[in-house]
Amino acid sequence: MLDISGFEALFSVNYQALCITSYRIVQDKNISEDIVQDIFYKLWEKKELPTTNTSLKAYLFQAVVDQSLEYVKRFQCAFGKENLYPEDGYADIKDKDNTMALKGVGKRVEEAVRSLPEVCRLVFILSRYHKLSYPEIAMKLELPLNTVEGQLTNAIRHLRKFLFHCT
Repeated sequence: MLDISGFEALFSVNYQALCITSYRIVQDKNISEDIVQDIFYKLWEKKELPTTNTSLKAYLFQAVVDQSLEYVKRFQCAFGKENLYPEDGYADIKDKDNTMALKGVGKRVEEAVRSLPEVCRLVFILSRYHKLSYPEIAMKLELPLNTVEGQLTNAIRHLRKFLFHCT
């Protein structure tokens, strides 16, 4: 049984990370927040914790990834203009010059990822950011395994050209 204080704690501890996870897929801050809030709403509505083999945190992250992918598949969402990389990701680097250089590289990588075709981009994000295996990606996106492998190869080839040949 889920009580209000436990639910609030679960929400406050996981909300931001779940939103970032969703954002990396849907590339829209408002949509990602809606997805996360909807998952928490459904969890609260049930008033019971899901019965699963994994931790509750893993369950929430999987639900967010699934809902975000469903959104992209349904609405063919295009990438927004916000960064894939939150500013605080560089907080542990002390040297300002290095920080600025890393932000510049991050923006170039973000731009390169945005320029990928949709399926290619989703395969790349799931592989590199979410660490899913090829079979897991194939299952999530309902694609043949060979297509996943080909799309990831194309994505890497495109990113290399984009990052090393553009100035």
